[in-house]
Amino acid sequence: MSQVLHTPPPSSAAPPPAGEDLAALAARHGLTVSGARPSLVEYVRQLWDRRHFI
Repeated sequence: MSQVLHTPPPSSAAPPPAGEDLAALAARHGLTVSGARPSLVEYVRQLWDRRHFI
């Protein structure tokens, strides 16, 4: 009986360049906080857009 070690594949994403702030890197690529709440005005606008579903 043989024993096989399963190692995860190498990560395809390269680490950020040394000294670069991760927040700046995210902003440069247009990323936003996934759990951020919209402003009240934006929330009401989204609610109104979804009124037919609700």
